[in-house]
Parts: sequence; structure tokens; C-alpha cells
Amino acid sequence: MGLTEWLLRRAAGHPRPLVVSAEHGTRTRLLSEAEIARRRWRPGDPAGEANLLVVCGGPSEEFEEAIRKVWDDMPGPRARVDLPGDASPESIGQFLDRAVVHLADKDAQWRDAAARADEPWSPGGERHSPPHHGHGSYPEHDAHGGGHHEHHMGNPGGLPMADRGADRDGLSLDRLHVPMGPILSDWPCGLVVESVLQGDVIQEATVRWLGSGESYWAEPWDRAAAGHPVTRAEAGRRRAAAHLDSLGRLLSVSGWSTAARRARTLRDRLLADAPRAALAAPYRSFERQVRRSRTLRWMLRYVGSTEDGDAVSRLEEWLTWTWAAIDSLEDDTPLDGAPPVRNALHPGLLVGAELAAARLIIASLDPDPAVAHA
Repeated sequence: MGLTEWLLRRAAGHPRPLVVSAEHGTRTRLLSEAEIARRRWRPGDPAGEANLLVVCGGPSEEFEEAIRKVWDDMPGPRARVDLPGDASPESIGQFLDRAVVHLADKDAQWRDAAARADEPWSPGGERHSPPHHGHGSYPEHDAHGGGHHEHHMGNPGGLPMADRGADRDGLSLDRLHVPMGPILSDWPCGLVVESVLQGDVIQEATVRWLGSGESYWAEPWDRAAAGHPVTRAEAGRRRAAAHLDSLGRLLSVSGWSTAARRARTLRDRLLADAPRAALAAPYRSFERQVRRSRTLRWMLRYVGSTEDGDAVSRLEEWLTWTWAAIDSLEDDTPLDGAPPVRNALHPGLLVGAELAAARLIIASLDPDPAVAHA
């Protein structure tokens, strides 16, 4: 076996997946994450460490442009998997198996590398995708935000330079236009935050969403409103899974990966219809661990403060609501009422925050595109 074959087999033996949830892709994203966790694959974070791109759902044209940009920047060997929104757990496993075979396929990887070498480059160093992936780039993902900024030195190498502007201390600092999203680890589906930075502090922010805003988490209430029989237990299972999904995202962004994995394991067991008796004790243990963490409370204090509280209060609410939802898993009475209200993201919350704090603010709110499109 040559060195190339050995390296490819090693890459295939240790896939680093980056899972991207597009429109109508939440269900498939959850099934994919559960299968990836079952296989004990370590996620690719950031995207430069990934060698397997897993796209869930049906991305819009603009979303697909962002996916192409990430795909172009992924180092080889690499493989891409496109999963439809109605993919079954069995088909997801089969898609991932084929991707692993592709990672170890020397001829396929050489063809991919040769195609990348033949891609044209723009004067600014932007690589354009080959015809079978579409054309163009996603300007929102440029290092300078894709906008046009006049500067007395021009645009050396075709790259725009930063503007200057007064900061809150009266100094004149560079102002960079830096977008966040729609593809980041532990990031709400379809969210794009256009920001103006001075240093690492956000001076201006606008929020927009890619997609129509369908909500997987509200499905039981939507079905009940349409006249279908839905029990409180079914809705409670979906609500508990939603809160654990949010908790996993917040804990991961906070840097507590072991607690994030526990949250997601409980979420996956809920969605796999595990009974209440099998969930109660593990959840109570997880809840105690999170509530007792002084480091986590210190990190989240004052983060994303609104009139309804800050990140710490939202964390405690998610923990309390999750237990109430798990406690209802044996309630077979008909569901009535409206679905729980999900949080919205107001750009003003991000202004004045450092980038790291902005990530925590967004994770602590875990905003839903359905709220933005309501």
C-alpha cells in the first residue's frame, strides 16, 4: 500500500462531518447527528477541519451559493452528501457509508483535485465553482463582507480595504463588514447576521433569514390545529427535544462539549421514542450537572440581557421546561392550545458585543426562523 492509499484510508476511517441544515432540513439534520454520534465521528469544527459535508433539506439558490463557498474551501480528501428532508434513518446510514467509500477512493479524489486545479480564479483570488456545482461565489462570506469600500489606497489585489470610523472611545479605527452565517457550527438554520466591526466589537448589525421559516418543532401543534389527533405526550416529546437541542447548542458554544453531548444524546433518545422511565433519571443527572456549574453561570451572566432576563435565566427556563415536557410523556389526553413561543433575535442585542459574546447571545436565544416570518 502506498502513502496516498494509506492517507486516504485514514481519512475515511476518521470522517470529520460538517452538518448543514437548509430549508425543511431540521428533521434530517437531527437524524444525521444521531447517526454520526452513533458512529462516534468527531464533527468538523471549524469547516477547515471537515472532510465530509452533509447537507440536509432543500437549500434555496442563495443558500446553495453559501454551501458551494464552504465546499470550495474544504481541503481534500473530501466528500459531499445531500440528504432530502424526508430521508429515512436507513437511507442516511447508506448515504454516509457511500461517502466513506468515496473518501478512500484514490481515483475519485485525484479527479476532484484535478478539477479544483483547473478552476478559474478571479483577480481578487476568488475561486469559482466548476460547472456541475454552479457558478459564482457567495459574497456574504468574503473576509471583507463582499461590499465595496472606497479607500485612498485603492483595492490592492482586487480586495477591498476597511473603512475608518470613530469608535465609542472617540478613536478612529478600521470598520470591517463581516457576515456571520448561514453556515457555522451550532448556528440557527438559515440565519445571516451582517455586522460592522471595529476590532472585535460589533458596531452595527442586521439580521435576515434564508428560507420560508417552516418550523419542525411546531409540527404537533400544527397537526392538532388541522384536526388531526395529537396527544400531549407527543407534543411534550417534541418540546423536550427542542429544548435539549437548544441546550446542546448553547453548551457547545460555551465550550462545554461533554455536557453538550449529553444534551444531544437525551434529545436523540427522545426522538427515538424512548419511554419516560428511561429518560427521567438521565435527564435529572444532566440537569443537576448544568445547574451546579458556577463557571457556566459566570460566563453567561449579563449575556443577551432583555426585559425577560439574560442567558442564565433562559438556561434555567429551558431546563425547567424540559423536565415538565418529559414528565408529560405518559399524558394521552388530546393536545390543545398554541405551541410554545420561540425567541426572536433583535439586532440591537448584538450591538456593542464582542464576536465571542455575540455567538453566546445567539445561542442563548436559539432564534427560530418561523418567528421571523410570522
